[in-house]
Amino acid sequence: MLQQTQVKTVVPYFEKFFDKFPDVRTLAGAGEQEVLAAWSGLGYYRRAKALHRGASLIVQERNGLLPDTFEEWLTLPGIGRYTAGAIMSIAYGERYAILDGNVTRVLTRLFLIRGNPKQSKVNKRLWRKAEAILPRRSISEFNQALMELGALVCTTRNPRCLVCPLEKDCKARMRGLEQNLPELPSRKAAVPVRMAAAVVQRKGRILLYRRQSEGLMQDLWELPGGTCRLEEEPKSALAREAKERYGLDLSPTKEVAKIKHNIMNRKITLHAFEARLNGKLGPRSSARTWIPPEGVTELPMSSMTLKILGEVKKKNPR
Repeated sequence: MLQQTQVKTVVPYFEKFFDKFPDVRTLAGAGEQEVLAAWSGLGYYRRAKALHRGASLIVQERNGLLPDTFEEWLTLPGIGRYTAGAIMSIAYGERYAILDGNVTRVLTRLFLIRGNPKQSKVNKRLWRKAEAILPRRSISEFNQALMELGALVCTTRNPRCLVCPLEKDCKARMRGLEQNLPELPSRKAAVPVRMAAAVVQRKGRILLYRRQSEGLMQDLWELPGGTCRLEEEPKSALAREAKERYGLDLSPTKEVAKIKHNIMNRKITLHAFEARLNGKLGPRSSARTWIPPEGVTELPMSSMTLKILGEVKKKNPR
């Protein structure tokens, strides 16, 4: 959960997830949709799928026993060198280095390592440094302290150098370059995107579809809708997308929600409209369902869908 996500964001999700799946056998025995539902809103859903597959492999191939070597952890889906090293050092106290974004920032400044840390040559040099500074004991405490140093002191902007225990040894600090490192490539400019979604209700339930296409949101449930073309009005776009993507004949009416959401380099403005369904739905499908607004926890959904359904529920309290 902490991969590419801050601790403060993760904590409530972790607590809820651990209450539902307290051990590897419980997690392995759950269905993928149930696991994704418990992960809803956290993003990067491939992590949840990898965690679920990993738990299943541990139960099927290891009788529920967790790996206890670095090499064995690497055989599980979603676990690479950093995660395996973190597990072995923090959980087992074994002498393995770690290299996440926070540690990378500390090391590039401490040793004045130039270049993009994501490039192979620079990345290898960082791993060598991470291994070279490992102490002979207290590995768990050392690695956790190194990550916390990056998260709380050696921050991306305005690092707190005056309270840093490594200030006198920091080569970047000596040369006044601490804010210039690491030398990450410039982020792509954000692309504004307008989208529209339909809230189709029947007997107090809302129509949802499971996304079939591959990508970040695969297998999540969403409101029917899509992306507005250039200069296309959201209502017109919604009617067109509903027809093209779902075979629905919809008449959008009033706007019930307008939310902002950022995904990767996309700045999304999503307009949600109440919509009337003209005619009947097609044949039954496992990729289509109706749920009450309060049933959002039962299915995996993106943050955007959860926000819209939250607005609908507030405007239509029971």
